[in-house]
Amino acid sequence: MDGVDALLTAYDEHVRGHVPERAPMGAVVEQDGPVLRTHYGTHGTVRHTPLPAKTTPTEVAELVRRLQSDFAARCEPVEWRAYNHDPVAMGEPLRAAGFTAMGPERTLLLANLDDVTAGASTVAPPKGLRVRRLGYGYHREREMDRFVKGGGPYARGLADVREDHGNLLSWALNVQLLEAETRLVGVGWAEAVGSTEFVAVRGMTGPHTEFLPDWVQWARDSHALHLGSGPPREAPDRRYLVAEAADGPIHDALLAVGFRAVSTVRSYGWTPAGPPPAASRPVSMLIGDRDHDALCEEFKARFSFKPSYTYYPGIEEPSDSVTWHVGDVTDTRHSYGLMRNLPDDHRVARLQKAVERGLRACVRPGEQLYSVSWWHQGYRFDPARVGGSGQPTWPGAACWEGEYYTLLTRDLRMGTLWHPWEESLCVFGAELLAEVEHDLTAILGTVMRRGGRNTGNVWTFESRSDAV
Repeated sequence: MDGVDALLTAYDEHVRGHVPERAPMGAVVEQDGPVLRTHYGTHGTVRHTPLPAKTTPTEVAELVRRLQSDFAARCEPVEWRAYNHDPVAMGEPLRAAGFTAMGPERTLLLANLDDVTAGASTVAPPKGLRVRRLGYGYHREREMDRFVKGGGPYARGLADVREDHGNLLSWALNVQLLEAETRLVGVGWAEAVGSTEFVAVRGMTGPHTEFLPDWVQWARDSHALHLGSGPPREAPDRRYLVAEAADGPIHDALLAVGFRAVSTVRSYGWTPAGPPPAASRPVSMLIGDRDHDALCEEFKARFSFKPSYTYYPGIEEPSDSVTWHVGDVTDTRHSYGLMRNLPDDHRVARLQKAVERGLRACVRPGEQLYSVSWWHQGYRFDPARVGGSGQPTWPGAACWEGEYYTLLTRDLRMGTLWHPWEESLCVFGAELLAEVEHDLTAILGTVMRRGGRNTGNVWTFESRSDAV
């Protein structure tokens, strides 16, 4: 059993000071001394470990002004969390800078997993109700979203947490449901805090401590860390749970099963003057998205897409298209849509940059692009808000080992198709070709087809069998 001081010290060092191994979906995380800024494109957050007691009021005011300037440059409202146990109180400096309190003060609750295991060992759902974990294809998902929106406030809303994870129900996110036979009764959500020993309970729609046995077991089992392109690695054993709750039934229920009140926290918000923030993040991951699924079907129908190891080309290439032979790309590294570890002068890296430049030049203001991979994750993104300094990486490769890959406008007027078995890149759309054809020919040299007709430069073997 850890004492209150030990719990709070571990929380300050490992949770408040934690730099995520992978930024939330569509966000950028930047460290500024003791401060961690997260820019979501729609809003931002400030997190930091306790400032040293010797920090002067002038230094605090300058820190706040500097961070306000950073968020104002991005037109992002910002939330700043202030803790009452910190040696430097932040409430007054934030109010003096124009911040206002957001919602009620919340109690910071911490617990050792062993304590919660003992406290929640007899917790069971009421008669006629059942607890289960949210999975893919949940038939009450819209009901769940409405149910959650009707409650709160929460430490982190379910919609934000799911968007952070790209809407993935993955190793790091656990959503629990309390159901009657015909209706939803309660929802709770928790997430693993990266490579730390903590799991955070982000929200519950009521005092549903019957979720805790599942969360404790999941915390003990959730050792794998997904770090992008590399293989998962082991996280430290999860030892602690953290939650925040205003005075009321949830607060009291958590105390009753082993949590300890160690501090209080209050959120302060500030909105810069000027244009309103963007309505959506620069990048969204697409799982079970109807628009994305419809786009895939429309692409198949319009271009007669026939994936095959031996039948080339994979589509009926339109008249306004050019196809180049690229060759083997097994030395690329694909992580979150970006080919990493390639020098800037590498042929595939130059190809990628040329395609990105061309698509940025051709899309209409505010138009979204789609990165589509038939057997992997897809993305919707704003090309003007990715790939630059201080922006999320471009979430889509022009070519990728062993996978068909497309970059498309929603109306399919232009885009690219990578055929991994032919090792070819088809670019279609007159406006896009006008931007990239010269550069791609200079990089790749060999044009295979124009308008779907073989130029005679490269021999290809065609077969209509073995479609996959």
